[in-house]
Parts: sequence; C-alpha cells; structure tokens
Amino acid sequence: MAEFEIYKDARLEFRWRFKANNGKIVAESAEGYNNPANCEHAIILIKQQVANARINNDIKPDQNTE
Repeated sequence: MAEFEIYKDARLEFRWRFKANNGKIVAESAEGYNNPANCEHAIILIKQQVANARINNDIKPDQNTE
C-alpha cells in the first residue's frame, strides 16, 4: 500500500517521503521540520491539495530530454 513515511534526517529534522505501492520513493520533502507534528501537517496539506493540482508541462520540443 502507498504511504507517507516520517523520518529523521542527518540534521535530526523531521522529513516525509511518499512511497508507491511497490515501495519505491516517488516524492520527498524539500525541507526539514522541527517536530513531527509540523511534518504531519505538511502531509495533510499535500493530501488536501493534490486532487486539484494541475500538470505543468511547459517543456518546449527542443528541451526534450529523451
């Protein structure tokens, strides 16, 4: 099952990562949080907003990385 995981990084800050059903990490927090409650609050905000998020695909044909 897909899940958010909260962990402590090397600086002892709390971070989240999102793991897909296959266990692979597909997203990670860009910042650390001072306590797990703030980290969990960030996850809640993401879960509330992700259903309405748009896909921004402004890649020009000459920027294709294939």
